[in-house]
Formats: sequence, C-alpha cells, structure tokens
Amino acid sequence: MDFRLLGPVRLQVRGQNVAIGEPRRQAVLAVLLLEAGRTVGVDLLIDRVWGESPPGQVRRSLQAHITRIRRALEQADPGGARVARDPGGYRLVARPEQVDVFRFRRLLREHPTDVSRLSAALELWEGEPLAGLRGDWAERTRRTLRQEYTAAIVAWADAKIRDGDAAATLTRLTELTDENPLQEPAAAALMRALYAVGRGADALTHYERILRALREELGADPGPELAAVHEAVLRHDLPTASAAPAPVPAQLPADVAAFTGRADVLAELDRFLADGTGEEPVLVCLTGTAGAGKTATAVHWGHRVRDRFPDGQLYLDLCGYAPGEPMPSSDALAALLSALLPEGTRMPPGQAERAARFRTEVASRRMLVLLDNAATLEQIRPLLPGTHTCAVVVTSRDSLAGLVALHGAHRVDVDRLSEADAADLLRRLIGTRVDTEPEATAELAERCVRLPLTLRLAAELAVSRPATPLSRLVGELRAAQQTLKLLSSGGDQRAAVRAVFSWSLRQLSEDTIRAFALLGRHPAPVFDSYALAALTGHSFDEARAVLDALVRAHLVHPTGDDRYGMHDLLKAYAAEIESDEPAALDRVYGYYLATIAAAMDRLYPAEANRRPSVASPECAMPALDDADSARDWLDAELPTVQALATAGRPEHAVTLSALLFRYLDGHHETAALAVHGHAIKAARAIGDRAAEADALVAAGGLHMQAGRAVSAAADMWAAYALFGEAGNPLGQARALGNVGMIEESAGYYRQAADYYTRALALFHRLGDLTGQAHQLTRLGTVEARIDRREEGYEHLRQAMALHQEAGHRFGEAWVKIGLGELAANEGGLADSCRLHAEAAALFGRLGHRGSEAWAIDGLGRAEALDGRPVDAAAHHRQALDLFRRHGGRDGESWALNGLGEACLACGYPDTAGANHAEALDVATRYGCHEQVARAHRGLARVASDPETVRDHYERAIARYAELGLPAAECTRTELAELSLSC
Repeated sequence: MDFRLLGPVRLQVRGQNVAIGEPRRQAVLAVLLLEAGRTVGVDLLIDRVWGESPPGQVRRSLQAHITRIRRALEQADPGGARVARDPGGYRLVARPEQVDVFRFRRLLREHPTDVSRLSAALELWEGEPLAGLRGDWAERTRRTLRQEYTAAIVAWADAKIRDGDAAATLTRLTELTDENPLQEPAAAALMRALYAVGRGADALTHYERILRALREELGADPGPELAAVHEAVLRHDLPTASAAPAPVPAQLPADVAAFTGRADVLAELDRFLADGTGEEPVLVCLTGTAGAGKTATAVHWGHRVRDRFPDGQLYLDLCGYAPGEPMPSSDALAALLSALLPEGTRMPPGQAERAARFRTEVASRRMLVLLDNAATLEQIRPLLPGTHTCAVVVTSRDSLAGLVALHGAHRVDVDRLSEADAADLLRRLIGTRVDTEPEATAELAERCVRLPLTLRLAAELAVSRPATPLSRLVGELRAAQQTLKLLSSGGDQRAAVRAVFSWSLRQLSEDTIRAFALLGRHPAPVFDSYALAALTGHSFDEARAVLDALVRAHLVHPTGDDRYGMHDLLKAYAAEIESDEPAALDRVYGYYLATIAAAMDRLYPAEANRRPSVASPECAMPALDDADSARDWLDAELPTVQALATAGRPEHAVTLSALLFRYLDGHHETAALAVHGHAIKAARAIGDRAAEADALVAAGGLHMQAGRAVSAAADMWAAYALFGEAGNPLGQARALGNVGMIEESAGYYRQAADYYTRALALFHRLGDLTGQAHQLTRLGTVEARIDRREEGYEHLRQAMALHQEAGHRFGEAWVKIGLGELAANEGGLADSCRLHAEAAALFGRLGHRGSEAWAIDGLGRAEALDGRPVDAAAHHRQALDLFRRHGGRDGESWALNGLGEACLACGYPDTAGANHAEALDVATRYGCHEQVARAHRGLARVASDPETVRDHYERAIARYAELGLPAAECTRTELAELSLSC
C-alpha cells in the first residue's frame, strides 16, 4: 500500500489506484497521513479540512468520511494501514515508508549528497502537492512542501556539479528560478552550474537579474550565500568537478576464493570495530607466522565491512618481509596520499609533512586502512590516522609490542588452521575425495602444517591429478619432507613448508620451474609478461603460457591486467633455487632500459642525443606507438623503475637517472628524488664523475622547482666542478644554464642573463644546437623583462628556428611564452594572448603541466593589461592550481600576485589584499625577490592607512631598484601621484 501526497492525493495497491472519493475526503486522509502515527484531535481535523466556518453537521460529516476511508483501506489491503479511534481524535496506523512525503524527507535527511538517492527523492514528485485540495491548511502545506522541493533540487544540483555533470542540472534549475525568481539558494545553484560548464558570463548575468528583482520587489540586496557565489565567480575561485574531486579509493585486493575458518578472528575484528566509539582510531594488529593467512583474513574481513567505510578502503603492502628492503615510511605515505589527493596534486616533500597531510586527508573520512606485511613499529607509526573515523588493520610476523603498548592496538594471533578448518579448506578445494579418504586428508593437512598457503598448493596438485588417491600424494609429500635437509635456523615448520614448495614444483615442467626460480631474482614486487620474457629469454607468447601455468599452480597471483606478484615466502624460496643464469638479470635490466629509452624517444624526440644510448634487447618489447602510450607505460612502471634504481648495478642506476630526467622533471617528485639520489650514490661508488654531475644537475632541478634555491645552487656548482674534472664542457654549459635559471627564479634577471650568455657561448663552441636553443630561449625571455627588447626578440627568433629545425615542441612552447611577454610589453595584447594560449595548448598535449601553468599565468597577465580582469582572474586561478599540483613555488607567487591584481580590478580589494599577502609570504620563503616587490606594490594599492600605503610602496621600490628592474620607476611615479592626490 502506497500513499501519494506529492501530486494528487492517491492510494495505490500493487500499482493500481484505489478510489478515495471527493476532495474533502482526500483532505481528511491527507491530514491523517501527514500526522501518521500521531493522534489528530477532532477539532484540529475539522479546522484543517473545513476551515474557520464549518457546517453545522461537520462532526457527522467527518465520521462519514472516516468510515469510508476505513472501508477503502480494508478492501485495498486487509490487515494493512488503518484508522484507529483514540480518545479525542483519530490516528492513521501506517509505516512511514508507505507515505511518499516521509520517503522524500528521509532520503534528503540521510543522503544529502548522494546523487542517486536525491534523484530518487525528486522522482517521487508528480506535480503540485495536494493537487485539488482547497483551504488555508492545504495552501500552507503546499508552500512548505514546495520549499522542501526547492531545497532538494539545490542539493541534487550541487551533488551533480561535484560529480562533474553540471550540464544535466541547467534545465531543472532554470525552470526553478523562472518560477521562483526571488529564491536565492536556487539562483546560487544555477550560477554554480553555469560556471562549472564554462558559462561564467551567463552566471554573472543571472546575478544581475536577481539583484534587480530583489531590489525592486523587496528593497534588499542578495544574502551572504549568493553574494559569496558572485564574488567567487568573479575571482574564478568557485570549486567545480573540473578541479578534480578527491577520489574514493577502493584498494582492497580481491577476496580470497574458498576462504575458510577464522571465525574467531573475524568475530574479534567485528567486536573491536563495534566497540570503537572513542576519539582514537580502531587499531588492530594481526600477527602470526608466514603463510598463516593474515593478509587473506584481513582482506576477507575488509570486504565484509567495507560498507561501514563509505569514504574508501586503502591497502598497502609494506614489503616488511620481501627479499629487498621494507618500504620506507616516506614512500608508504606517498603511496597512500596518491590514492587520496586529486590527480596531479603536489606531494609534500618530507616524511613529517606527508604524515601531517595524510592525517589531515583522513581526518573527517570514514576509511579502512589495511597495512600489510609491516616490519616494525617505526615503519607504521607515521602511517596511523589521528581520528576515530578510521579503522586500521596491520598484518605482521612481528608481535609489534610497541603498537599495543604505545598506541593501544588490539593484537589478534592468526595461528595455523584448526584440524577441522584445514580439512574443510581441502574439501572446498579438492572436492568429495576428501570425504572418501579422511585419514589421508588429515595427514595431508598436518604435512602442510595446516597453513592456508601450503594447503592451497597441495590442493592444486591433487586437483591436477584426479586419478591419484590422496594417500599416494601424501606418501610423496612424506618422502619429500624426510629427504629435505632442514634449514640450520628454520626448524621443522619451515622445513615442512619448503618441502611443500619443492613438492609443488616437481609437478611442473622444467621450463616453468626455471621461470619460477628466475622470478625470485626479479628486483621489483610486480612484473608482467614482457619482464618474464626478458628474464627467461622466451618469446612473449611463451612467457604468457608459463605465467598461466604458474598462476594455476598458485605460485604467482594476478594483481592487474597482465600484472603479477608473488607471496614473499614463495619469492624467497624461488631465490634460493640454484640457477646458473647470471645473464637473466642483465636481460631484464636491458629490457627495462631499452623500453624506457623508447618511451622517452616518443615523448621527447628532440632530446634523444642528450640521453645515453641503450642497446636494443633481444626480447619482446611493448608497442609504444605514440606519446600517450609511452607516458602510460612509464607511469605504470614507475614503482618498478624505483626498485631497479635501488637493486641493480651502479651503472643501471646512473643510466636510469639520465634516461628519465625529462620525464621526471616537474613530475613525480618522490620517485625523482629516489632515482636521482641513487644515481648520485652509484656514480660515486664507481668513480664516474661525469655521471655524478649529471645526477646532481637532475637533483638540483628538483630542489629548484620545490623552492630550495640554496640546495639547488649547491648541486649545480658541485656538478659544474665535477664536469670540469671530468673534462666535460658540455656538462659545464648545462650547469651554468641551470644556475641562470636559479637567478631568474629569484628575479635577478641581469645575473641570469650573464649565466645564460656564458652557457650559450660554450654550447656554440661545442656545436650543441639543442643547448643553444634552450639558452637563447631563456636569455630572450629575461631580456624582455629588463627592457632589452630588441636583443630579446632576436634571441627568441633564433631559438624558435633551432627548436623548429629539431622538432622540439617543448622548446617552441617556451619561446612562445617569451614572445608573448615581449608583445605585451609593446602593447600587442592580442598577439600576447594568442602566443600564451598556443604555448599552453602545446604543453598540455605534451603532458607538462608545470610549464603549462607558466603559459596560462602569462595569458592572465596579458588579459589584465587588455582590460579583461574577469578572464585574467580565471587564468591566474587556473595557473595557481597547476603550480600547486605540479611544483613551481616561484610560479605560485606569480599567480597569486596576478590574482590579486585581477580581483582589485574587479572591485574586490579585500580579496586582492589576501592574495597579495599570500604571494608575499610564498615569495619571501622561496626567495622570489621580484614577486616580493610586486606583492608589496599590490598591498600598497589596497591599503587604507597612509603610513601602510607608503611603507609598502617604499619596500617595493627598494626591491625593484635592487634588482635593476624598470618597475622601480613606475612604482615611484605611482607613489608620487598618490601623494599629490592626498
């Protein structure tokens, strides 16, 4: 039975309408429905249905209507909803979910941001509520319901906008605002939607329309919400889905097939979660021996309770017991933050900053964090959330006593399976043969030490030999364990486990066993078919076939599309198998280096001569047909690359750094620091001064982008000296050019020009056209800023010719930025806007977002000079977002100052002042002296106190003069004019 009030008053049973009768009877039913479960007094009923002047026999009429309603309800659904007679009135007995109004309100109350639930709420509306009913009560109720409907549409629209589907809201919001022109929440929602689809001008037009209506009809100005949306549109600071909403991670690995037992452990986990009502996160540590199924238990439980964590589930293998080193806490935090932050957000540089950001990101989220294979308390302590909204499950072979003592963790031991559970697992995996040979089954379980890992391996063997009795298989295993030499420190259990592994391998072909052994030497935790083909020397198809056999034997497990991993016990065992193939690792390193080189050639072909040459491998390589596929492959293999840099020979680390320099430049700061840091150590270990210098240049570039100018300069000068010792003038030229960039970032353009000129002379003497093109680009750009326009134009013209000849699109884009600055300085604002827009588009296609930010910021400056502050604000805001996501601390100060200037031109001095103040802070911290001066000038323009105004102007003039910039004189003139006007 379903009661409808959000439209005509109706009663439906199994989709069929049931007649209620005349409008007065519908009104009686509507009053009772809206008070369902509560007694409605007779007098109140009469007042709501008949109003202030009821007829003389109104009580008799009410009784008649009640009788007919009761009859209709009983006929429609005997024993269902009914009207009860209470002392003083009537009560409708019905469940709230039977009344559409209550369903509507509940959906809004419980799911205020869920698009699907809000859509379901709006679908309950069938037109005018209580349609056809008259009277004051009906009209008041309709007005209230319409207000709730408006609020629902606004909530739905906001949710759609956040989900990136703003266009779908425009029709409904436009209709709503046309019907209710003074509804400010609806107007604000429509402005947000228009802005989100790129119609900011229409959003401003709509604001002007409602502003006029409010003033004409109510004599009032817009309220705070609508005014704030208007200001945000002007500043282009309105959040939309285009700002990449934070993702909701769902990282739990697939649940284990045929998971068996552990009822006690799962019950304990459930209890800890239910009891976790304090201010601390629920923290549980599953400890136990290797192969006991700690990870499987944690993942299985995580899937059972994931609905309790709607903001996501994080999973991270900390590699505490893998053959290599455990994952450093800093790298673990980077991995966790990568899942939480919007794509491209800049990673905090240090462990402490990352830990703080991680706690901030999860502070208000209900999340499950599964930290697998932890080694020590020190490894996981920085990874712990700080609020009770999260639950953390840690698995470890260590007891982690400190986690219990210092952080209040609950420890749960995951021991061997019970005899019954072990037999049950074998039954689920093997089938009815278990029941026909119970004694053999019991012995098989004991021989496998009742560990899930070894039981699954044994079961796979049994399934692969269906005609062999279990007793015979047990005899084979018994013999293997008796003949296996015990490990000197492992004990019986470890020897038994190794025996199961050995026994499993005997069932495989020699080729598959060889591949398994070689995978134990693969330096990264994850691999694909190409990597196995390189290790084994097989073809790609042969490698795929071997991997299929290893997966069927449960010796490797899939982790993604053609991506595989190994349990650390199995990887360690594989590494122990004797192998006389030292060339296998050379082949796999050769494969990775060659594929990286091919990907870099796709992405940056003009710089191929600057990268080390790499021999073509004899094995198969993935097809990298275009720049997108090359970048996708590099992104996917980045964790493997980091492992290669750590585990390979020093020469490998050096080559990786040199190959990946441009790809890592402005991207993946964590990986870049690791790769280049390992290269510096490796080069020193083998005494390769030139390679050490190359790695120092790369590391210095990272420091420069992060605003660490002192560290950057130290690396560049150290590299310059090493290049000199190695007799490498080309490297010295590169180092000098980078020192010039450090000076340019600080605003010392004349000093930067000197370094660029020295580097250019070296590159010219060596005949290096690429180096000449880069130095001419930077030299021409800084000359544009110090009023050497003719020289700047000539140098940029030469640079463009060299870049175009080499097909170096990246360099061409930077030349366009320099030419755009020159055009703006000479009043050619249309040309300046075009050149900056073309540069931004080029950088966007190349995927170099940090450089794209500079082009967009330059476009904003040109638009501001052209009298278009609204467009300028949009582009400065966009540039600021890109700088913050992709590095470039100096760029932040440029974009903040530009945003401040645009906001002032739009008539928002307070917002302008806030942007300039932030720019001053950023520029001061990172030594961007020109932007310090620019910020002081901006703050002077918005200050009201004469002393403050003069102080900021004088600070700006002094800093501009120190830098030798033409802006010093302009600022003096500005101050003088202001003094005269006072």
